[in-house]
Amino acid sequence: MKIIHIADLIDEKISGEWGVESANGSGTKVLRTTNFTNEGKLKMDSVVERQIEKNIVERKRLRYGDTIIEKSGGSPNQPVGRVVLFDLKAKEPYLCNNFTAILRPSKKVNSEYFFWALFHKHLTKSTLRFQNKTTGILNLKLERYLEEESIKLPDLSIQQKIVDVISQANAARQKRREANRLTEQFLQSAFLEMFGDPVRNEKGWEQKKLVHAVTIKGGGTPSKSKPEYFTGDIPWVSPKDMKLTFIRTSLDKITRKAVDESATHLIPKNSVLVVVRSGILKNALPLAINEVEVAINQDMKAFICPKDLNAIFLMYQLQSLAEYILQFVRATTADNISSDVLKNIDLNIPPFPLQQKFATLVGQVERLRAKQRDSERELENLFQSLMQRYFGDQRHLSFCRQ
Repeated sequence: MKIIHIADLIDEKISGEWGVESANGSGTKVLRTTNFTNEGKLKMDSVVERQIEKNIVERKRLRYGDTIIEKSGGSPNQPVGRVVLFDLKAKEPYLCNNFTAILRPSKKVNSEYFFWALFHKHLTKSTLRFQNKTTGILNLKLERYLEEESIKLPDLSIQQKIVDVISQANAARQKRREANRLTEQFLQSAFLEMFGDPVRNEKGWEQKKLVHAVTIKGGGTPSKSKPEYFTGDIPWVSPKDMKLTFIRTSLDKITRKAVDESATHLIPKNSVLVVVRSGILKNALPLAINEVEVAINQDMKAFICPKDLNAIFLMYQLQSLAEYILQFVRATTADNISSDVLKNIDLNIPPFPLQQKFATLVGQVERLRAKQRDSERELENLFQSLMQRYFGDQRHLSFCRQ
């Protein structure tokens, strides 16, 4: 098995083009980094069309099997250098823009094997040492990256076997993610079926302002100058913990003394937690239910439900109202939803037994989702281990030993 520099496996490296704005809205389709996904796939819902000279289009059009690499972009948490595989069998031409480049592999390497090898390099942040920052943008030193980074190159027949294994593992993990997404959609659909649209209230439920339906509590941060405050067992929830629907713990834990000597409060279990200040509010309204007693930080609010209001029902109603609520996000020091907006949200209050019936359905589905998440983790671990096995630092491939 050979170890070969990436540059020696490329027939052509083609720079991107941007052209000029098309006067009539039509032109050549140009792919941008906004069309990249972190999974190496293209998303085609926002492809722009630009006016570009015909000879340039013919010279720089993408071919099936090309790898497109991001030259400028990235973020503090994600290095520049993402790659996507151009796997469209399109008759019309596609180009990529000038923040990207086309890497056209030679016949010495399977095009999908080449793509997965580069995908692994970005996954393991190998591109970090080849990036610099100018005018706030991360740039990849592409020439140096291609000249200095290497790929393990077994025989073409073995490359194909590896591609088959990786593709199957990747397809399995993507199908599991899609199943999880559809499960969540089912619950939202079930809510609308049982209770109707919460804005229109076409079923004529009794209504209350949120401030009259629940007890609203805010949060705070214990003094960081007293590290002993952060040695307790009370989960102190902040926006970074709001990734699950039901919360039992948090990344930080504090003492009862920290609660007593700060602006935070103890929030009884089965309350609804919501993020009210965060950059994420541009696109989503994070909501969760705490299954244990917690405290929260100042970027959050807690809605403590009375006995005649089910917390699960409330959370799903607020999810259904998210688009409406996010209209009122305002930027000050950070994007936030004002307390007045929250207090004046109109809630529909259907009979409590109907709320409980929905909560029971959610419980059943959540047990299924827990199994799905376990399965998703297993498939993700399998995919990661296969990527490391075939593209990592070890010197031999299992297929070579067989």
